[in-house]
Amino acid sequence: MNLLFDTNIILAIVRAIDGPGIISFINPENLPIYVSVVSEGEIKSIALQNNWGSKRRDLLDTFLDQVNIVDVTNFNVNIYTEIDAYSQAANPAFSTYPFGTSRNMGKNDLWIASLAALLGLRLVTTDSDFDHLNNVFFDIRKINQKDLLPFFKSK
Repeated sequence: MNLLFDTNIILAIVRAIDGPGIISFINPENLPIYVSVVSEGEIKSIALQNNWGSKRRDLLDTFLDQVNIVDVTNFNVNIYTEIDAYSQAANPAFSTYPFGTSRNMGKNDLWIASLAALLGLRLVTTDSDFDHLNNVFFDIRKINQKDLLPFFKSK
């Protein structure tokens, strides 16, 4: 199953000292990698707001040049609404929910989730924002941030 990287995964890759190592760890099977244009916008905004130097910006551009960037289109709208309603425990297609209270998701996360669901991609992330969607709309590979620490240390 092809992979969709969440913004936090891209951030970890660009910040890592061992870029090739972290990518191999995250994608050991060397599967095609997809990135939502939403994540591209988020990561470039982070770069601008934090005044990244040219080296880190070049690493980001190189990474983005090597993956498949997918735009948000009107094809995403229906699955976006399904996921948003499900997250609010208000989707008429579901009679029960495995969570007790609504799961409020950021709008960017909803667009990223809609892309994973629409294209049948496994979402790779370090956060819990998508947990309630796992095995309902798409598969998730959640990476513990502690497992990424070795890629931030000098050898």
